[in-house]
Amino acid sequence: MTDIDASLCPEGLGQIQKVVFQRIYSSGATKNSFVKATADPKLKASWTPKLAANDGTKVVQSPYLAEPAGEAGAVRTYGGGNATPGGIPINIGREATPFTARILRQAQSVIEQMKSLECETVGVYLIDENGRIAMLADDPATPTKYYPIPVSSLFISDKTLGGLEGVDNNMISWSFYPNWSDNLVIIQPTDFNALTDLVTPAS
Repeated sequence: MTDIDASLCPEGLGQIQKVVFQRIYSSGATKNSFVKATADPKLKASWTPKLAANDGTKVVQSPYLAEPAGEAGAVRTYGGGNATPGGIPINIGREATPFTARILRQAQSVIEQMKSLECETVGVYLIDENGRIAMLADDPATPTKYYPIPVSSLFISDKTLGGLEGVDNNMISWSFYPNWSDNLVIIQPTDFNALTDLVTPAS
């Protein structure tokens, strides 16, 4: 049996307020990543070339998100009743984890740009209210490489009219693959604010 290290500090993300999109593959079968030894994602200098890139390594930040929600996928089962001994279902896996949020009062020209991401094979870096960034690592205990979190079925809706008592908004949604958080790590940037500073440099 695998040892369980319950002595680690508690972990938790706050409200997800933005995400950064990046293609899973920079070209061919080459995965996008941050190599800690040469491009530590805690440093602004590691993000700058990716923000300015015009190739498959480029990253782009979303507008602010409201009402973020991501409930873990349920267990997948087989059997029950006479199909399995004792009528006890067999666990055969887990469902994907859906994520939804709203983009409030955003110009629809920006939404149109975001809709183009629906055709891409992308991942996300999650940014919480404290400016921390959640991503995947090759080894969460002693990471040497960091990766975007793969997502599927990315969708950005048309405008929802807010009416007299609401605000206009667009829904954004995607699904994380089963087991998506197994290698999740949360980092705190050291020299930049991840909520405000991950913008494309002026040309």
